[in-house]
Amino acid sequence: MQEIQDLFLFRFSQPPYFLLVIGLLISLSCALPFALILRQLIEYWNEYHSQEAFTRWRKIQLLTPFTGTLVGVCIAFASTLEIFGFATVASYLVALLATSVVGVLVWLQIGRILSKNLLRAYLSESKELFPQK
Repeated sequence: MQEIQDLFLFRFSQPPYFLLVIGLLISLSCALPFALILRQLIEYWNEYHSQEAFTRWRKIQLLTPFTGTLVGVCIAFASTLEIFGFATVASYLVALLATSVVGVLVWLQIGRILSKNLLRAYLSESKELFPQK
């Protein structure tokens, strides 16, 4: 029992400022490709109105930098908690849980927004093709 308690109360001798900076750099370096890929997908879809814009491969292309951003945020958040005095394992568990929940919610919201835009575009196209009298 003492070993488990020691594991959860383990702390580095210095605050992990280096890990905080690394986490922020990872987040920024992955957030930029995420935004660019998302913009390209939306522009492609707006131009061609094709379902090919949202194929499984394109979703994986979008999910990869999104996951990298979440990893960077998790590292930065855990490092921040350690700087404020939390134990190392506890801070990483809290950071992992928080970033996982927020990441899933953000990913679902992006999907909802894209679905609404897709539906609106199809409805406006159908009104142009079949005008009501």
